[in-house]
Amino acid sequence: MTQIDLIFTNRPERIAKSFNMLTGLSDHNLTLLSRKLTKKRFHSCAGVKEIITIPKNKYQNFVDEANQIQWDNILPSVDTENDGKLFLKTLERTITEFTQKIKQKPYKNTVPWMNSDIIKLMKERDQALKKANKTKSTHDRGLFAILRNKVVRSLRKAKADFFLTIIEKSHGNSKIIWNQIRKMTGDRPKEQNILEIKINRQLTNNAQVIAEAFNHYFIDSVANIASCFTPVETYNLSIDASQPTFSFTNITESDVSQTINLLKPSRCKDIFGLDTVMLKDLCSSLTRPITKIINLSLSQKTFPSTWKPAIVSPIFKSGDLHSMSNYRPISILPTVSKIAEKLVAKQIINHLDTTLYSLHPMQFGFRANYSTETATCFFTENIRILLDRGGVVGAVFLDLRKAFDTVNHKILLSKLCNFNFSSDALQWIDSYLTDRSQLVKVQSFKSAALSLPTGIPQGSILGPLLFSLYINDLPSSCPDVSVQMYADDTVIYAHGSNSSQVSEKLTNAMVNITAWLKYSCLQLNTSKTVAMFFTKSNNNLTAEPDVFVSGERLQIVSEYKYLGVILDSKLSFKSHIKRVCNRIKFNLSNFRHIRHQMSTQSAKMYMHSMILSHITYCLPVWSQACNTSLKPVQTLYKQTVKTLDKKPNIFHHCPILQKHGLLHWDNMVKFSNLCLMYKILHGLSSPPLHQFVNIRTADHSRTRSAVRGDCIIPFRKSAFGQTAFSVRAATEWNFTPVSIRNQNTYHLFKTQLKKWLIDNQSCQH
Repeated sequence: MTQIDLIFTNRPERIAKSFNMLTGLSDHNLTLLSRKLTKKRFHSCAGVKEIITIPKNKYQNFVDEANQIQWDNILPSVDTENDGKLFLKTLERTITEFTQKIKQKPYKNTVPWMNSDIIKLMKERDQALKKANKTKSTHDRGLFAILRNKVVRSLRKAKADFFLTIIEKSHGNSKIIWNQIRKMTGDRPKEQNILEIKINRQLTNNAQVIAEAFNHYFIDSVANIASCFTPVETYNLSIDASQPTFSFTNITESDVSQTINLLKPSRCKDIFGLDTVMLKDLCSSLTRPITKIINLSLSQKTFPSTWKPAIVSPIFKSGDLHSMSNYRPISILPTVSKIAEKLVAKQIINHLDTTLYSLHPMQFGFRANYSTETATCFFTENIRILLDRGGVVGAVFLDLRKAFDTVNHKILLSKLCNFNFSSDALQWIDSYLTDRSQLVKVQSFKSAALSLPTGIPQGSILGPLLFSLYINDLPSSCPDVSVQMYADDTVIYAHGSNSSQVSEKLTNAMVNITAWLKYSCLQLNTSKTVAMFFTKSNNNLTAEPDVFVSGERLQIVSEYKYLGVILDSKLSFKSHIKRVCNRIKFNLSNFRHIRHQMSTQSAKMYMHSMILSHITYCLPVWSQACNTSLKPVQTLYKQTVKTLDKKPNIFHHCPILQKHGLLHWDNMVKFSNLCLMYKILHGLSSPPLHQFVNIRTADHSRTRSAVRGDCIIPFRKSAFGQTAFSVRAATEWNFTPVSIRNQNTYHLFKTQLKKWLIDNQSCQH
């Protein structure tokens, strides 16, 4: 029997009973529900919890107390280890003095913009309604209408002001914005149940046991990989005395103060209860003692051991919720250590930039003027150029097992000698890396601390730079193929007339890479290391192209997500565009739901941070797709601007673009291309991209274009090659007014370019 009499509800907790009544009047039974009615509109969805923190009403007292600490009397400035310990222990005592256990109020789905003035006005409105219903007077009914309309206007203004404040304070932080959207849409945060983990095939919810198990698992998983290697005991620690050597120099209080102020504000507390927000609030009083300790540390070549311990939180990734292998360790290091790391990293980078000992140009990670956009642009540009010549391009995307955690300290020090680090600098770095420990925190329970014999500190500022130096010589191990790196995300690729030829090149290269990895004590994850073959035509592909690593065949994929962009074998970007569209649809749906409660200014902020950010990420790369593939993104962009202006979908979007000073789709793509082109031509982008852009000079021709400083448009044989960034961006650059191209700063260039594009954009259908 098919049931067609249905009742739906979005509040099942309010349904007390359901009934099915036989009426005898029809072949359909009467369906009834008993619904709970209550004046209490919002219900708590979580139990009372206790948190350990400094109450808001005592925080200023804490700051005042900490600012009165006489550091000159506490720190003898003799021993780095002792001073570093006294500094943090003194701060910890002050924090503990003001820290209390606070019962966290249960979360209620309240209206966050409601204030006392509106509540008072609503009471007046309700009283006016009662009076009007009682007297039946037209005058009283009119007074009620006036108050009712006033309440509506006040609510709308309060909602708009609320969202404007939230979005302005978020500074593009989508997490903060989403927390407020969930309040608006009525989504309640899910109550976090006690974590259950499978230990020795038995489920347990004992937080203390779970914390201990996680800590042993994280340490042992790294130890198992490290045990596979037997590095030699002697290493070359000699340097070239004829070249500039790197040694640390003393820092100033101004350096420390500036570094503290540039730290990102965070409430994540380290093992001593300190966070960056506290550090910034105490900047004036802590600058002097921190400067003394860091300079003492550099001179004595010792990093304080109390600045090393990490507190780790297991964060679920995906898969089985009860398996420890599906959790990622997130480390929080002592907050004050970040200042020392930033200042040391700055000195190392200055040495690399001013001497011959620079990072490999194909290392795109954690470097100024390098980014994921420049990395993906360089890679796809090379692929298009090679395929334009014909044949096949094969690529292997390497995946390393716990690359940061398995770095061998002795090998790292040996490799730092290749950058002419002095013995004093090496001793300090050795002290920085060794004798580290970590503990795991689950809820309020902490495990015992365990030592970390290998690896670079996770969550550190200096760690990524040291890792880049560690793998800097990887490209030299396989000179017959091209190599591109972004930290530990490495891809090698080669070109050939057919896939068999390319497979052989890649297999031979992997032999050399495997040997390099073995020497460097790094392990390849062959299950996640994949190969892909790019081609314009399948005629160049053999039946089954094979790439082998140590006798094991790598998986051949047709798609791979590289630095946030989904690449496919045809560089059509169809899968990436589909993924972008899915994200935009979700955020656009929420935008429609809350738009009527937002001011225009806050709506624009939401649109840029939650929708346009997905569209513009690496846009110069994936906008090379054909117009048919890009059509869904264009449609969603039009719907977004219509939602911004509270217009229906049948309304034409061009007047809205003109009204709000927005670019239409083609100009948005052109704007992204020209901005990257400006960076390349003015040295604001990664140097490897410069090879794709050449300015026409008098040596090339004595035409007007040479005088204007136009770009040389590279020749490409095929339509596939002509869609490359170097061709499209150069053409667009040459049609851009010289006055805009010659702007001295990137900010002025963007401003003038956008104004010119908006003033000259025509209506699109």
